[in-house]
Amino acid sequence: MNPTRRDALVTIAALATTASAEAQQTPFLTTPELAWLSAFVDVMIPRTDTPGASDAGVPTFIDRRLAANPALAESFRAGRKALDEDAKAKFGAPFPSLTLAQQTELLTPMEKDPFFRMMKGLTIDGYYTSRAGLTQELGWHGNTFLMEFPGCDHPEHQA
Repeated sequence: MNPTRRDALVTIAALATTASAEAQQTPFLTTPELAWLSAFVDVMIPRTDTPGASDAGVPTFIDRRLAANPALAESFRAGRKALDEDAKAKFGAPFPSLTLAQQTELLTPMEKDPFFRMMKGLTIDGYYTSRAGLTQELGWHGNTFLMEFPGCDHPEHQA
């Protein structure tokens, strides 16, 4: 039996879908870069009584964002290298090898640094768009109607 044009199109579509799904699951970052990223995001949003950033899949979220934006990926790699150099100069080890206190000490003065701000933004976006961030941290289940949304009342977050 000769394949029809329809059979050929179905086969092509199936192959394209399989290739696309595999490409989405293949990490853009290397294994050491993903480990470094996990250490970084877990300083930003550590595990407490709610899941931490790594638990919520933030490294995978950031990996996908970096894969889609070469300029962002370049900024990540340059910032990662600089932060590791700073960590080695100050503490004698790369960032992921430091204690939480040392990591925090290294990151605290970087509040206005473009790399830090980029990574903080990506971490927050990834966490609060994840199921863990939305449901466990914020308690949002998508099943309520709010008459008003008062916003954040922390003084440091006011304009």
